[in-house]
Amino acid sequence: MIKMNSFNSNLRNHFTLLLLLLFFGGQALANPASKTGEYDLETTTAEVLGNELANTYSNLLEVNEKIKWSIHVPKTYDPAKPPGIIVHMTERKNPVMPFGWSSTMEDKNLIWISLNKINDMITNKEMMLTIFSTALLEKNYSINLDRVYVVASSRACYPASAAAEVYPSIIKGVVYSTCDPINWRGDLPETIEAMKQNQFVFVSGADSELQRIMRRAVRRYKNAGISNTEYINSRKLAYARDMDRRNINKAIDLLDSR
Repeated sequence: MIKMNSFNSNLRNHFTLLLLLLFFGGQALANPASKTGEYDLETTTAEVLGNELANTYSNLLEVNEKIKWSIHVPKTYDPAKPPGIIVHMTERKNPVMPFGWSSTMEDKNLIWISLNKINDMITNKEMMLTIFSTALLEKNYSINLDRVYVVASSRACYPASAAAEVYPSIIKGVVYSTCDPINWRGDLPETIEAMKQNQFVFVSGADSELQRIMRRAVRRYKNAGISNTEYINSRKLAYARDMDRRNINKAIDLLDSR
């Protein structure tokens, strides 16, 4: 478990610089903005940032380390109607869009992206790649930056909640599915006021212990003043399993309601 208030300020500043470079500068990736449907993308930090700047992040990402993504862009993509983003975070090394989600991404006008993990990652690295993924998409597509969301399950809730705490101006909402985010232990994040503007949805399944843990997390968020916090109990949902289309629709509607 990590304590976000002790998060290295220099690393936070490096991340901020990274975002400025990705969102507002640099060359577009090889995939043209007109590309829609499902495809895979492989990048390295050196390809995106150049070798000199990529060396700044070598403590988390090797300069030539392959970073693989799976992406789904709505076939109805229209830059005049910018879609939002769903960053899907799971424990699986080979990400597959859950059954039924493709039509939801089309209906809700959202681009889906998931990291293809090669090995298990430390929290800070996966958090960085979560932010990295949204910036990569923004380089090639018109994006509604007010609809950048994360859907996380099982152990991926730690890096997801880290990203939501460190970058609340980027991650506008999170769905924690059958998992517990970072425990503040009474020590609120430095970014709590900004987090209050965002939306958080907790989804538990049939397991009674997990329900108890997630209800406690909901209370912790609400007691911290994050009123945009919702709880969904899906009796058919098991630990680390993907939500069904009905629940993901409900969760996205809640994320959009803030």
